[in-house]
Amino acid sequence: YKQEFDYIFTKQEVYKDPTVYVNISSKENKSDAPKGCENWFVMVNVPSNTGQDWDTIIKNVREDVIKKISDSLKIDLEDLIEFETVLDPRLIESNTNSYQGALYGASSNNKFAAFLRHPNFSQQISNLYFCGGSVHPGGGIPLCLLSGKIVSELIFKNT
Repeated sequence: YKQEFDYIFTKQEVYKDPTVYVNISSKENKSDAPKGCENWFVMVNVPSNTGQDWDTIIKNVREDVIKKISDSLKIDLEDLIEFETVLDPRLIESNTNSYQGALYGASSNNKFAAFLRHPNFSQQISNLYFCGGSVHPGGGIPLCLLSGKIVSELIFKNT
């Protein structure tokens, strides 16, 4: 796992054998997919957008991931895919204005990063607040929830 993140943050490349995260919410909530189908959310860790050839990266990573899952499950996953959407750093950047399409905001890979995160409020515009993974205290569901709590307390305090 450490090597994977060294590739991502140092080389700005996808690791040759990336960790693959799969979530199939329709296993629990049948209405999340058409009858007789499943909705697979498949995610791999990638670097932020610094001008890489994403079309080639996506093609290669897609092939590798489908092979990895197919081999693991002993199925031909490719034949089962009816629809897919790819959310890459370019699309994340254009849809959310996240810097370089980074899912968790600015890098937090040094000991001072926590102190460099954007605050939960605007210093220029009163009553403008921010919560989420790219502001204090950071990325991941627990910290995003804490960010929302911090903002709600700031709003309550300032009203």
